[in-house]
Amino acid sequence: MAESSGFLTTTLRAGLLAALVSGLVLGVAAMLAGHPFWMPLNVTTQAFFGPEVALVRGLDLTHSGFGLLIHVVSSLFWAVIATLLFRGIGHAWIVGLGTALLALVVDYGFLPEWMSPGWHLAMPFIGVVAGFVGLGIGLGLGLSLAVRPAPVHPVRSGGPAPVESETNHGGPDALRHPGPNVIDQRLQRIDPANLVTEDPNRQGHGPNPPHKVTN
Repeated sequence: MAESSGFLTTTLRAGLLAALVSGLVLGVAAMLAGHPFWMPLNVTTQAFFGPEVALVRGLDLTHSGFGLLIHVVSSLFWAVIATLLFRGIGHAWIVGLGTALLALVVDYGFLPEWMSPGWHLAMPFIGVVAGFVGLGIGLGLGLSLAVRPAPVHPVRSGGPAPVESETNHGGPDALRHPGPNVIDQRLQRIDPANLVTEDPNRQGHGPNPPHKVTN
């Protein structure tokens, strides 16, 4: 449920920002071409009213309002594509601008002219390209604001792993590998001058108690 909510939020944010940024860019491009700021919205309805809609320069609900609705819905559609790509690629600006390039190729390369956004009726084609760049910037900005979940690392139960003591406490290993603070019994001799005791077994006396040796 949380994942679906995050997908919807990201899509809405990216789509609305894409519609806003591209709409502003297209409006400026239309003004530079000598048309009203809202002219790109009017010509967006060419699929319903034909290319003659380019002659409608007024701001009205039938053309401008309907064109705004088409523009927003189209931006949301490309935002869905961008959000799905973002899940796999993970780079907001590459996905945003790449999706805008895909939209340009589809709208003006594969679809028939009457199904295109119609922006070419209100501005030179360089303005149309600028509008798609604005679409990509809006998508990239919306995706970059999405909070991607941090990777989850498994937590070991039962606390931290026990640390093996550096010092062995018994057994054969305690003799073979004494700790750093333990005297290695193999490196020292007991009674090196042979003044205190000697091994009676070496003299063949059997298990007699040791005796002192005098000079």
